[in-house]
Amino acid sequence: MSEYRYEDAVKQLQESGAIGLADLKSLPHDDLVELLEEIKVWCLYAGGKAEKLPKESKKKKKKKKD
Repeated sequence: MSEYRYEDAVKQLQESGAIGLADLKSLPHDDLVELLEEIKVWCLYAGGKAEKLPKESKKKKKKKKD
């Protein structure tokens, strides 16, 4: 079974609008920190609309550019 990652958490949030504590606990620390920061921005500036939550990790985008 593959590891639960940022993209999986975002997909779950977009589909159901919720994420469980067990799922948050299984995220790697870096992904958890990034997801929580994105959720804060998403709630403030996107009005909580699930389709506006970034689907891809910003850290992974940076790695792809390098």
